Amino acid sequence: LLVASPATVSRCGMIYMEPEQLGWNVLLDSWLKKFKGDGNPTPPGDENAMEFQFTEKEITYIKDLFQWLAEPCMAFLRRELHEMAPSVDAQLMRSLMHIMQCLLSEGLAKDFGLGEDADAKEKKMRKQHIECSFIFGLIWSVAKTGVDTAQEKFSEYLRSIMDDLDYIQETYPGVINALAVRQWTRPDWSAEDREADAFKGKLTLGLPLRGTIFDYVYVPKDGKWQTWVDILPAHEIPAGAEFANILVPTMYTSQMEHMIKILLEHNFPVLICGDTGTGKSVCANMTITKEMDQAKYKPLCLGFSAKTSANMTQDIIDGKLDKRRKGVYGPPMGQKAIIFVDDLNMPEVETYGAQPPIELIRQLIDNGGWYNLKEKTWQTNIDTIVLAAMGPPVGGRNQITPRLMRHFNLMCFCEFDNTTLERIFTAITNWYYTTNNFSSEVQKMAGPLVTATLETYRGAMASLLPTPLKSHYTFNLRDFSRVIQGMLMVTTPDDFGKPETVRLWIHEAQRVFGDRLVDESDREWFLEHLQTTVIKNFNVKFYDTLAHLDHNDEKKITVDSLRKLFFADFMTPSEEENRPYGEIMDLKEISEKVDEYLKDFNGQSRKPMNLVMFTYAIEHVSRISRVLKMPGGNGLLVGVGGSGRQSVAILATYMAGYKLFQIEIAKNYGQNEWREDLKLVLIGAGTGSEQMVFLFSDTQIKNEGFVEDINNILNSGEVPNIFPNDEKVAITESVRPFAREEFGKIAADMTAMELYAYFISRVKKRLHIILAFSPIGSAFRDRIRKFPSLVNCCAINWFTPWPEDALLAVAGRFLGDVKLDTPELRHSIETMCQMFHVDVKNLADTFEKELGRTTYVTPTSYLELIIALKLSLEKKRVEIMTAKKRYETGLEKLAFAEASVNTMKKELIDLQPVLEKAQEDTAALMVVIQEKLPIVEEKRGVVGADAAVAQGEADKVNAEKSSVEADLAEAIPAMEAAIKALDTIKPADINEVKGFKKPPATVKLICEGVCVMLAEKPARVPDPDDPSRRIMDYWPPSQKMLADPEFIARLKGYDKDNMQPKIVETIKDKYMTQENFNVKAAEKASGAAAGMCKWVLAMITYDRVAKIVAPKKAALAIASEKLAVTMAALAEKQGELKEVEDEFNALQDQYNAATAKAEQLVADVDLCEKKLVRATQLIDGLGGEKGRWTVFAAELGEKYNLLTGDVLVSAGVMAYLGPFTAKYRQMQIDSWVKACQEKEIPCSEKISLTGTLGEPVRIRQWNIDGLPTDGFSVDNGIIVFNARRWPLMIDPQGQANKWIRTMEKSENLAIIKLSDSDYLRTLENSVQFGRPVMLENVGEELDPSLEPLLLKQVFK
Repeated sequence: LLVASPATVSRCGMIYMEPEQLGWNVLLDSWLKKFKGDGNPTPPGDENAMEFQFTEKEITYIKDLFQWLAEPCMAFLRRELHEMAPSVDAQLMRSLMHIMQCLLSEGLAKDFGLGEDADAKEKKMRKQHIECSFIFGLIWSVAKTGVDTAQEKFSEYLRSIMDDLDYIQETYPGVINALAVRQWTRPDWSAEDREADAFKGKLTLGLPLRGTIFDYVYVPKDGKWQTWVDILPAHEIPAGAEFANILVPTMYTSQMEHMIKILLEHNFPVLICGDTGTGKSVCANMTITKEMDQAKYKPLCLGFSAKTSANMTQDIIDGKLDKRRKGVYGPPMGQKAIIFVDDLNMPEVETYGAQPPIELIRQLIDNGGWYNLKEKTWQTNIDTIVLAAMGPPVGGRNQITPRLMRHFNLMCFCEFDNTTLERIFTAITNWYYTTNNFSSEVQKMAGPLVTATLETYRGAMASLLPTPLKSHYTFNLRDFSRVIQGMLMVTTPDDFGKPETVRLWIHEAQRVFGDRLVDESDREWFLEHLQTTVIKNFNVKFYDTLAHLDHNDEKKITVDSLRKLFFADFMTPSEEENRPYGEIMDLKEISEKVDEYLKDFNGQSRKPMNLVMFTYAIEHVSRISRVLKMPGGNGLLVGVGGSGRQSVAILATYMAGYKLFQIEIAKNYGQNEWREDLKLVLIGAGTGSEQMVFLFSDTQIKNEGFVEDINNILNSGEVPNIFPNDEKVAITESVRPFAREEFGKIAADMTAMELYAYFISRVKKRLHIILAFSPIGSAFRDRIRKFPSLVNCCAINWFTPWPEDALLAVAGRFLGDVKLDTPELRHSIETMCQMFHVDVKNLADTFEKELGRTTYVTPTSYLELIIALKLSLEKKRVEIMTAKKRYETGLEKLAFAEASVNTMKKELIDLQPVLEKAQEDTAALMVVIQEKLPIVEEKRGVVGADAAVAQGEADKVNAEKSSVEADLAEAIPAMEAAIKALDTIKPADINEVKGFKKPPATVKLICEGVCVMLAEKPARVPDPDDPSRRIMDYWPPSQKMLADPEFIARLKGYDKDNMQPKIVETIKDKYMTQENFNVKAAEKASGAAAGMCKWVLAMITYDRVAKIVAPKKAALAIASEKLAVTMAALAEKQGELKEVEDEFNALQDQYNAATAKAEQLVADVDLCEKKLVRATQLIDGLGGEKGRWTVFAAELGEKYNLLTGDVLVSAGVMAYLGPFTAKYRQMQIDSWVKACQEKEIPCSEKISLTGTLGEPVRIRQWNIDGLPTDGFSVDNGIIVFNARRWPLMIDPQGQANKWIRTMEKSENLAIIKLSDSDYLRTLENSVQFGRPVMLENVGEELDPSLEPLLLKQVFK
C-alpha cells in the first residue's frame, strides 16, 4: 500500500494484516512438515525420497532449539542493534531454515543415524548435526544483518545467553520487555513432563570460546567446528600476475564463498550487503564463475544504477536466456542460470515509492517469470537463481521493498579489519618486491608501507567527511589498493632504495587521497598526517626525505612544495614497451619534455592546443599519465569550465601513445548514436592493438542514460546487451588471435562465451575512461550519488584554482608579443592580471555574502582578460594614433600654407617678365615660318609630279617582270620534272630497251624522238616487208645511243636555249601528233621510255616558252635601265625636298615649344594666383581651428600614453565584472586604478568603459534602439559588442531583450527557446547564412548540442 498508486488504491478493497499476528512459527511448522519422516531409512530407488528426514522427536528437539534462542536473538536485534539493511522476522527465520537445510542435507544425507541398525554414536552425531546446524544458521541469518559494532555485540550476547538466559534480564531489561510483547515464554528444561532425550539447554558440541561466533564454520563432514582460515585453500601468487587479478584469500572471502556456494546449490536466493570495497562483487563473481561447476551453472551478471529501468533489466536477462518451448525460457538444458545483480538497491524510487527493476526481480522470484514485452504473454523463466549484492541503504542507495527482501538470505559483511587488510596487502607487496629482486632494505619495508597506507586510509575516513560541497569525500578499499598498486609500478629495483620508496609512497598517497581535496585546510591536514605517518612507520625525517623540494629554502615542506614531487614514465619515449616509472627531480627537464610532447602534438593534430605548460598544468598531466599507466585506470577530473581538464587529458593521452576517442554531439545525436560510439570504443579497446582513452565531459550528457552506460563500463567493462549476436560472433573471432598469444594452444578450444569474457577482460584492462565534470550546481553531487562507480572506480583529480605562478606564466606567454615601453612595465601588467583574478574571487565572495548571488571566476575569464587586453590595446592604439596623426597632418598643412603665401607672391611677380618675353619670341618665330612656307610648298609640288611619273614607269616594268616570271614558271617545273624522270632511269631499264630485237612500237617511237632531238642520223636498213628495198630506220642508232654510258648525262646537259627550229618542228609535227607519244603509253611499254618521253616533251615546252619569254626579257632589261635613271633623278629631287622640309619642321618645332612654354607660364601664373587665394582662404577660415587642433593632438598624445592602464582596467571589466551590479563594479574599478597608479602603469584618474572603448555615435544608436541611457547599461552594451565570448544577459526587466530585438530587426534576428522543437534547425540556418540569433529563457543547464557553437570550435 505504501508504494501503490492512487489508481490501485481506488480500485482495491484493502485488508491489512500485521506480520506479528502471523508470526514465524507457521513457517517453521511448514518446513518441519516438509522433512518429516517415519524414522526408517528410505528404500533404495525411491523417487519421492527426501534430502533427509526428521523423526517426531527431532522435530520437537528442533522446536525446542528455536524456542530457546530464536525469539531472544530476534528481540535483541530489533531492540538493541542497528541493521545494515532492514529485514523482517519471517525472512530471518526462513534464512535460518535454509542454512540448516543446506548443512543437514550433507550431515543427515543417506538417512544417517536412522533405523535400528544405527549405533549410539551415529545417533549422537545426528543430534549434534541438528544442534550445530541451528547455531550456525542462527549466526548467519539473525546475527549477520547488523553493522560491524552490532555483530560484535551480538557475538557476546549469543555466547552469554547460551550459557544462561538470565543474562538477558541482568544486562538488557529492555529485551525482556520486547520478549514479553512477542509473547515468548522461557523454556523450562527441568520440567517433569520432558522426555529423557529431549533438549536440556546445553549443546552436544558447543562453539569454541576463542574469537567471535563469526570466526567458525560447522563442517558436517568432519562433525566439528573449524575456523574459516582452516578451510582456506593453500594460495600462492603466480609469477607475473597482474595486480588487478590478484585475490588473496581471507576469512571474509572464505565466508562469502562458502555461504554463497551452499545456498545457491540448494536454490536459495542470496543477498550480500556491505560497504563499497569489501569485495562483494569480486568474491561473488569469483564464486559463481570459478568455484561453482560451470557445466551446471551459467553466470548471468548485471549491475544496477540509479537510471536502470525495468525494461532494461528484462532485456538484459532475456538476452542471455534460451527459449526452451513456447512461453518457457531458461539457460541451456542441464544448467542453472545464476542471475547476479550488483548494486541491487541503486535504482531510483519513482513517484509513488516503487523501484521498477526491483519489482521485476521480485516478480521473477515470486512468480517464476514475467510478461514478454514483445508477445504480451506470460513468460516463465525456469532454472534461475538470483544472487544480489548491495551497499547499505544510505546516500544514493535506497531501501529495497520487504516484498523482495523476504526472499533473500541476507548476509551483511563489514569492512575488513586491520589485520585482514595488512595480511592481504603485505602478502602482495612482499611477493612483488621478492620476485622482482628489490634490495633487502626495500623488502623489509613491505609491512611498514601497508601499515602507513592503512593509517592514511582510516585517517581519511575519519577526518575527511563528505558534505554537500565535498560529496566525493567517500573512501573505500579500492583507494587503499590504488596506493599499493602505485607502489608496485616501479620496475627498476637497482636504483630504488629506502628514500625513493618513502618518496614514492608519499607521492602515491598524495595522488589517491590528496588530489581530491577541495580546500586548503584539508590539504594542510593531509600534509600533517603524512609527516606523522612517515616518521612513525618509516623512521625517517619528513623534511630530509623531501629536502630537494624546498626550492625557497624555507626549511619545511609545504603543500605548495609537495606539488613538485613527480613520479612518471613519460620521460622515456612512448614507443618503448616498458617505460620505467621513476622520480623526476629536475623541474626544468620535465617542463622541456612536456613542451616537446606538446609541440609534436600540435604538429600532427587538426586541432592544435595553444597551452602554457606551467607547473600547475604539468602536475595534472603527470597525474593523468599515472592513471593511464595503470591497467584499467580511469580518472574523474573535477573542475570548473576552462580549467584545462580536457586539454591536459588530451596531451597526457598523446604522451602515453594511446588512441583518443571523443564523441561529437550533433543536432540529432541520441541514444542510438551514443550506443554506436560506445561500440566503437569497446571494440577498439577489446580487439585493437592500441590502448584507448575515452574522454567524456559532463557538457556532452544529453540524457542520464549516457552516465548509466559509463557507470556500467566502469563497473563491469561492458554495457549489457549492447552487441547483437552477429556482432558478438565477429568480436569473438577478432579477439581469438590475442587469446592465442596469451593462452597458447588452449585458445583454439575456447568457447564463444569464454572468448567474449576474454574480450571484456581486455576492455577492462585496456580502456581508460577520463571524465571531465564540473562541481558547480547539484548535478555533480546527484550523479555521484546515483552512479557510485564514478567515485569508486576512478582516480579523482580536483582542479584547484590556478596558483599565482600559473597565472603569471600564462600572462607572460600571451602578452609576450605586445609592444610595451619597458620590461618593468611588462612585469607590472602581468602582476596586475594575476591580481585582477584574485581580486574578483574575493569580490565574488563578498557579492555572494551580501546579495546571495553566486558568481564563478574561472581560468577562462583570465584568458579572456589577457586576450581582451591584447586586442583592445592594439585596436585603440591604432584608432587614437590615426586620429592624432589626422590632427597633426592638419596642423602641418596650416603651417605649410602660412609659409607658402609669401613665396607664392614672389613667384607670381617673377613670372610676369618671363611670360612677356616668351610671347615675343613666339611671335617672331611665326613670321619666319610664314616666309618659308611658300618655298616648301612649291618644291613639294615639283617633286610630287616627278615622283608620279617615275612611279608609272616602275609599275610598267614590274608588270613586264611579272609576265616573264609567269611564263618561266610554266616551263621550269616541266624541265625539273623531266630531269627528275631521267634520274629514275636505271641502267637495267636502258639495257632492257637496248636489248629488244623487235622493240614495241611505243618504245621505238619515243627512241626516234630522242634521236631526232639529239640530231642522230637514221640508218639505212632492208625493209622487212620488201627486202629488195632499203628504208631509213632509227632503231640501230637508238641502240647505239642507248649503249653510250654518257647517254643520261647528254640528256641532262642538253642545250635547251639553242634548239634548232627544224628539230622542234619535226617533233611537233611528226611525233607529238601520234597518240602513243605520251607518258602514259610510254609507262605501259617501259619505265626508261616514260622518262625519255617526259624529257622530249619538256624540251619542246621549254623551247616554246623560251621563244615567248626572250623578247620580253629584252624589253624588260631596257625598261629597267630607263627606270633606274628616272629613280635616280627622283631621289635627287626628294633629297632636296627633305632638306627644305627639315628646315621648315625645325622652325615649326621651335614655334610649338615657344607656344607651349608661353601656355605653361600662363598656367603657372594662374595656379599661383589660385594657390594664393586658397592659402589665404585656408588661413582666414581655419585660423581659429589651429588652437583647438593643437589641444586635441596633445590630448590624444596623452590619451595614447595612458591607454595601457585604461585598456587593462577595461579588459578586466569585460572579462570579470559583467555579472556584478554597478556598485560592486565601481568599487573594483577604483581599486584597480589605485593599484595601477601604485605600480606606475600609465592610466587615467577616472577610468570608465564608455570613455575607453565607447563610440559616441554607436552608443547614440543603441539608445535609439532601446538601450537605457544610464552608464551601467551603456557599459553592458560595450561588453556585449567588445567581448570575445557570447553575451549571457541577466535581464529581469526585459530591457536587453527589447534592445536586441530592435537593433537586429533589420538583420532578420532569429529568436529561439530551448523548449522549441526546431530551435537547432533555426540555429543551423542562422549559422549558415550569418544571421543573428537570440536564445531566450536560458536556465541552469544548456543542451549539449550547443557546446561546440558556444566554444567556437572552428577547424579547417
